[in-house]
Amino acid sequence: MNTVVFLLLLMASGNVLGHEKPPHIIFIVVDDLGWNDVGYNNPVFKTPTIDRLAGNGVKLLNYYVASHCLPSRNMLMTGRHAIQLGIPNDGFGYHPRSLPLDETTIAEPLKHAGYSNHIVGKWHCGYYADNCLPHNRGFDTFFGFVGAGIDHYTHSDHFNHMHNLRKNDDCIAKKYIGKYSTTIFANEGKDIINAHDQNKPLFLYLSFSAVHAPLEVPSSYLKQYESTIHDEDRRTYAAMTSCVDEAIANITEALEEKNMLKNSIIVFTSDNGGALVNSAGNNWPLRGGKHTSWEGGVRAVGFVYGDLLPRHSRGTENTGLMHITDWFPTLITLAGGNPHVGKKLYGVDQWNMITGEDKSGRDDVLITLEEDNKAGAPYRTGIYKNNAFDITTHAAIKMGKWKLLTGPIGGPSDWVKPQEINSDHRIVEDRDFDATRMVRLYNIEDDQTETTDLSEINQHIVIEMLAKLHNFSKQSVPAQSRYIHVLILMGWENA
Repeated sequence: MNTVVFLLLLMASGNVLGHEKPPHIIFIVVDDLGWNDVGYNNPVFKTPTIDRLAGNGVKLLNYYVASHCLPSRNMLMTGRHAIQLGIPNDGFGYHPRSLPLDETTIAEPLKHAGYSNHIVGKWHCGYYADNCLPHNRGFDTFFGFVGAGIDHYTHSDHFNHMHNLRKNDDCIAKKYIGKYSTTIFANEGKDIINAHDQNKPLFLYLSFSAVHAPLEVPSSYLKQYESTIHDEDRRTYAAMTSCVDEAIANITEALEEKNMLKNSIIVFTSDNGGALVNSAGNNWPLRGGKHTSWEGGVRAVGFVYGDLLPRHSRGTENTGLMHITDWFPTLITLAGGNPHVGKKLYGVDQWNMITGEDKSGRDDVLITLEEDNKAGAPYRTGIYKNNAFDITTHAAIKMGKWKLLTGPIGGPSDWVKPQEINSDHRIVEDRDFDATRMVRLYNIEDDQTETTDLSEINQHIVIEMLAKLHNFSKQSVPAQSRYIHVLILMGWENA
């Protein structure tokens, strides 16, 4: 290769943000974390490390994910929307189905860029065959579990109670019975950092099983909430969050001790809003929660931290529109890799937005489009009856300051105050809520709590956004069908 060409390629791929080495990327996902479940949004919660990193980084205040974990994690892994992947939106249960094997995961282009890739914790992108597992899809190692959730002490899954903690191809759950999942995952992350060859950049995807149910935590974390949170479930949930915070502190300390922190980018996100049912998450003052397309279900807590951020962007709150698919091209480009080696992406590179150098790279976000989720009778279509987009379809889209919801809402539609607020009216109901209405429009810029439906006085906006939904529906591929339980095909019945 010509020397000049080689040097130009080297500069293009390796000189990131003026630094000679690509950054280490630490990507942290906290499962089911609510908007109101971190200290910087709720001072009752003790999360000093999260608060410090967010306070010295860039908080993302207009950042959207899916309403539950299955589509969020598959979109994160590929930079492609759930409608492009055929990922079902019925993420309940524990189905052995897979992110399509012809999709490119974020780990693959990072590996081509020279990264060492490790996943610790929750995968949830399929497991019905060995080639679905992360260590066969671009990651060098996998230490964690494959499905929706596990017991934090026995490490058995929620639905069939089989042991579900693996190291690559081996089930290791029995070795860790009685040990708390958050601590186990943090220790594995530290071990990876301590053993890492600093001549290579590191991608550590650390995906905690907390604060997903079941509500379990070592008793030592409960004491700090005895006087502030009297509800037992909410107190346990808060303690789980504090344990995660301590785990993140241990990860950052390991990076610092290895002299890696100064060349690291840390991304922090939830996969969906806090769960209001069968858990104790909270999204106040946002409406709704997990499994809904209200803001409380799909607007996520998220931030970026790192010395590689320009000084003027540190400690800022960014209101640029962002989607979970954007991490794929943003981080791969930041790493000096090529994000466009596979199929057409939905995500866009948002680094210049994050750093405050430019506006968002997108004008709208398709939050959800579930072609197989239609409203049943009775319902009212009004003037939109003959629109090209079937408004009985469950969908949500954000365009600028506007958010449109169509079809059945599903899930809780209330505003839920946290248990730590002394109130006789913890659940605030929408007394005017009409389940037969198929179109709802909100100005999120002025009304982030989604209290006032403006669809009737902004019909031109509704029509424009329905046209966008129609275009997206033409791109949607059929959702994968449910598979029967075939865990025994992987030999886990005796694990």
